[in-house]
Amino acid sequence: MPHCHIVTSTTHKTLRGPRGGIIMMSKDFENPFGEKTPKGELKMMSAVLNSGVFPGMQGGPLEHVIAAKAIAFGEALTDDFAKYVDQVMLNARVMADEFTKRGYNLVSGGTENHLILLDLRNKNITGKEADAALGKADITVNKNMVPYDDKSPFITSGVRIGTAAITTRGLLEDDCKQIVEWMDAIIATPNDSILIEKIKGQVNEFMNGFRLY
Repeated sequence: MPHCHIVTSTTHKTLRGPRGGIIMMSKDFENPFGEKTPKGELKMMSAVLNSGVFPGMQGGPLEHVIAAKAIAFGEALTDDFAKYVDQVMLNARVMADEFTKRGYNLVSGGTENHLILLDLRNKNITGKEADAALGKADITVNKNMVPYDDKSPFITSGVRIGTAAITTRGLLEDDCKQIVEWMDAIIATPNDSILIEKIKGQVNEFMNGFRLY
């Protein structure tokens, strides 16, 4: 991590381990806040972080969760995991391109990671409405605020889409194009219950070929 003193992430989601968080440092250093030990010595930053997390925010270590994190970290060192991450990003780029072709505004103009943030203001639908309509078809997204959003955090003008879960299930680029087609149809007609129910059936039939385990 040549550009950051401290990096935080989750142990679930893209890493695919148990729910939790992780704080990483490259090289330890004296804390810049002036916090000192009882002996009057400057605390190292690692000590400040550790005392901030435990026991104040975290306690009761669960051995089975610790073991599961170890498995996740071990898997992250494998070539298979590297291939998975490459596919996650490829799937995201394909979805971003498909949304752009259909006239959607993508925050940042595209994506270089596993996330896509759509600004739906030119589609005359709020993030909350899109989230709810897609959810009825068993397509899960999150309503999300966009830059200079004119709606509240409870309504929002955008939705956030991630490709980690579908890539774990085994979906590839052409599959992502199909997902965008379904999403676009629902976002265009969010009150068409017949269409949504039809797409829901297609989604579930399609995903039966991509088992969770």
